[in-house]
Amino acid sequence: MFIFTLLLSLRFFHDVADFRVLACGGDGTVGWILDCIDKANFSRRPPVAILPLGTGNDLSRCLCWGGGYEGGSMPRFLRDLEDSTEVALDRWDIAVTPDDKEERGDPAPYSIVNNYFSIGVDASIAHRFHLMREKHPEKFNSRMKNKLWYFEFGTTETISATCKKLNECIEVECDGIVLDLSNTSLEGVAVLNIPSMHGGSNLWGDTKRRRNYNRMSRKVPERAPGAPVTDAKELRFCVQELSDRLLEVVRITHKNQVPMLLGSPQKTPFFFFFKKRNRSRD
Repeated sequence: MFIFTLLLSLRFFHDVADFRVLACGGDGTVGWILDCIDKANFSRRPPVAILPLGTGNDLSRCLCWGGGYEGGSMPRFLRDLEDSTEVALDRWDIAVTPDDKEERGDPAPYSIVNNYFSIGVDASIAHRFHLMREKHPEKFNSRMKNKLWYFEFGTTETISATCKKLNECIEVECDGIVLDLSNTSLEGVAVLNIPSMHGGSNLWGDTKRRRNYNRMSRKVPERAPGAPVTDAKELRFCVQELSDRLLEVVRITHKNQVPMLLGSPQKTPFFFFFKKRNRSRD
């Protein structure tokens, strides 16, 4: 019903030039709206801004709309939207193909990656959170309650360590190179499209050291846009971008899982989003 209503609303503006969409919700809501925009078959997709009402709001953080709306001035927010600039966001198709086609398991929840895709400990926590919220939605009616549930599931996962020896169960191949996981403490693998995960954690790392590296006049090899980077030394100075047509692969252990527990108060090549400017008109 909601999808049908949103599609009708989008098609109502199909011939309106330069209209914009404001997604009011979390990352899941934004993904749902982008999917509906895909189905509406626009010749030029409308850009999307975000009013962050979810729990993690990772995409909203990356686009400078904040980690969560706390009831500020809506007129000022709309002025920020009016003054915002468009940026491109990569989107990716994901295919899950079981080795044993007769084996039955949970289907992939979604076939498009906007933020990130993960296997292992954090995926287990997110899955338990999803199942509990589906079963008892009344217990998930605020951002703080949601974070407390994540904390509970994360704590029990820390104790049980169900993904402790994940490196013995998976093989990771990046651009034709099979990674050696034999001596790796691995509890999860995350494939990142944006520089924010777990409600504000930057697993790829900041760029301060990389900028200092460039100031020292050491040359970083030039590469074509979208070209893969697998050299360990070069990877240390690669900066994440929303529209570089690259994915970043990182390992997850409980050492960098903690920020998720604590929280904070390509189907098409890209998608246009609004990014808020630093200043707002009074």
